[in-house]
Amino acid sequence: MTRVVFVFLFLVFVTVRSDIVEDDDEKIILNCPDGEEEDYCPSTCMNDKCPRKENYLHMCVSDGCGRPRCKCQFNTKRAPNGTCIDTKFCPPFKCHNPHEEFVACPPYCPKDDCDHASPEGLCLINGLILVAECQPACRCIKGYWRKDGECVPYSECLVPVTSLPPVFFGK
Repeated sequence: MTRVVFVFLFLVFVTVRSDIVEDDDEKIILNCPDGEEEDYCPSTCMNDKCPRKENYLHMCVSDGCGRPRCKCQFNTKRAPNGTCIDTKFCPPFKCHNPHEEFVACPPYCPKDDCDHASPEGLCLINGLILVAECQPACRCIKGYWRKDGECVPYSECLVPVTSLPPVFFGK
């Protein structure tokens, strides 16, 4: 009787938890809920959660594939309650540097560094449309650009033109 109960409980566990059924010769079976997708070679860094502080992606270095799991779909993050939500609805975190603000889905272009600075704050590459993954971040406020890690006014991004040496033509 004990053996029958044990086998029954084992079968119930395997049936209920079909997302983790594993065998050395077979692929792991994942049954992901709506809003999630299978990932058979996920990063060992669990970065599908809504971030709680800045630079959350840079705090972990992946060393290959982690255990197969369900992950939130593109441009969604795992909310504190465990469900996947649109990334732009993640709760904001505090930005600590002057002239910065939380941006849930910062644009790919322009970035906020002086290399991409323009007086209007527009992308310097006209006509380019890029769909990028939303990664909540602290970005420089309008009119400011990042230089050496700090947000500075546009005028401080400009490179002064130095006098060039004279050029001689002819003999």
